[in-house]
Amino acid sequence: MNNLLTRYKTLAIIVGIVLTLLGSLTIALIIYTWDKGEIASGVVLEIPLDKLRIEEARSKLEQTRNQVLATPIHFTSDQTDVSMTTKELGLTYTFDAELQQAYSIGREGILWKKAMSKFKASWGITFKPQYLWDDKILKETLNKSLSSLNVPATDARFTVTSDDTMEIVSEKPGKQVDVDSLITNVKKSSLNQTVSISIPFKEVAPSITRKELETLKMTDLLGTYTTHFDPNQIGRTQNIKLASKALDGTLIKPQEVFSFNQTVGPRTAESGYQMAIIIEGDKFVPGLGGGVCQVSSTLFNAVQQASLEIVERSHHSLAITYVPQGQDATVAYPSLDFKFKNTSGSYILIRTSIQGGTLTIKILKAQKV
Repeated sequence: MNNLLTRYKTLAIIVGIVLTLLGSLTIALIIYTWDKGEIASGVVLEIPLDKLRIEEARSKLEQTRNQVLATPIHFTSDQTDVSMTTKELGLTYTFDAELQQAYSIGREGILWKKAMSKFKASWGITFKPQYLWDDKILKETLNKSLSSLNVPATDARFTVTSDDTMEIVSEKPGKQVDVDSLITNVKKSSLNQTVSISIPFKEVAPSITRKELETLKMTDLLGTYTTHFDPNQIGRTQNIKLASKALDGTLIKPQEVFSFNQTVGPRTAESGYQMAIIIEGDKFVPGLGGGVCQVSSTLFNAVQQASLEIVERSHHSLAITYVPQGQDATVAYPSLDFKFKNTSGSYILIRTSIQGGTLTIKILKAQKV
């Protein structure tokens, strides 16, 4: 009987100790996981967040986001150094979901799960904000900001010498900013410090080479047309000569669309164009480049004879005298253009010549030999 009583006492003592320990542990866990409104120790979200209230953490992360979006990226080459912020390049930075995850540590689940998650965090836990690039904005911004660095390829061409013979001017390759490679480099760059990225280029091949032109021979006259002008009208004559010279030797590939404005270029005083009579609305008035429309109209009639496809052409608003009525093609840079497509099936060459007060434009067909 005494032995049984002793056993009961011993068991009671053990149970009491266990309950005391469990109670103490429970109290300790309650104290450890007590919600003080602060983020658990050891939590990092771009910056350390431990012991911060969620409002304080959000404020600090907003400051960090502003710094990241204001970080400049320098794009450099031999010719330039262009700086743009990550925000201008289309970067967005979000942290709301990650901040909520960080704040939930030690606050979710039963008591021991809260304690375990908080304890594990104390050894260090890192969350990453979401960096997102808007690819459309990134590409458009780089193209717009760096397009001036692009150098178009120059096709091999024929040129007219002083003794009226044709010579070949060799092609020159161009270069273009490799925007796709640049985008890859931007996305790999560090976002919390100023960086410098070398601008990659890719070569742009010309579409016509010297070797190709050396195999061409002008075999057929497809079309020719002649108009007349008064060489005593100095300004108008000068303008006709300049536009004709710009056309002379132009080589057009099969199916290529020729543009008068693109070939002749702007009619400016810097280019040598002078004041002469032009048509403006329903009036004849002085204007820069008067007479150029005679060149475009002469070319139009030669193109008509060559049976090539007219793509764009406009009439004058008033009657003119150097071509029959309805056979004119007015141009005004850059709004009004004369365009045609080379539907001949082979290369064609434009030749122009001026003798006294006569302008002749010929369209020759080129065959490979």
